Amino acid sequence: MNNALILMTRIPIAGQTKTRLMDIMSGEECAWLHMAFLKDLFNTFKELKNEVDIYLTYTPENSLDIIEGIIPKYIKTFSQRGEDLGNKMSNAINDILLLGYEKVILIGSDIPHIRYRDILHAFHILGKNDIVLGPSYDGGYYLIGMKKPNEVLFNIGKRWGGKSVLESTIDMANNESLSIGLAAKYMDIDTKEDLFTFLKINKNQEVALNTVEFIRDWGERFVKGRIDRTDKTIY
Repeated sequence: MNNALILMTRIPIAGQTKTRLMDIMSGEECAWLHMAFLKDLFNTFKELKNEVDIYLTYTPENSLDIIEGIIPKYIKTFSQRGEDLGNKMSNAINDILLLGYEKVILIGSDIPHIRYRDILHAFHILGKNDIVLGPSYDGGYYLIGMKKPNEVLFNIGKRWGGKSVLESTIDMANNESLSIGLAAKYMDIDTKEDLFTFLKINKNQEVALNTVEFIRDWGERFVKGRIDRTDKTIY
């Protein structure tokens, strides 16, 4: 195949993943949520496996055994390398491009509701541009793709995770005279507000079923626990 898709993820280890949610979830619950994300993404990838080669790049090293049982056999895996997020993304894309692929797209694992047709459309957009970016509602991006290495696009320093990541990347691409196409816009799931917005939007959709089920069950436990604590305070 001429095209490759890379899923970039942390391994769901309690206390090391989805840490922005740990004010309302335990470390174990955050890890279970992340595991649900991965299961949903792997279900989506079933629709893509005959269209593109699929890779998973992970951190920390030597922890793959935690999720090996849910990774489909057609997905190849390799550990992340680099000093920061930008280095790791750039290295992952460059390493896969060196294998001879025409187009390579990398996505994050915080968008379990992404539809396979939007991933395929991103490859179509990349075919007409030097770079494709998938905007997220928080001002960053969940997807980036290219046809040759462009390390400069990842040199944004401390702005990773901030609201200016997409804008900064577009500015750098323009400075390099690179044409840019935008893929479908999606919401990352990073905060408690994201959780409830995601559930409200997707609870009746046939998408991200593992994630929807986990958030619904967790939400019921969360509300019950809050009521129980209130009752104890009153009485």
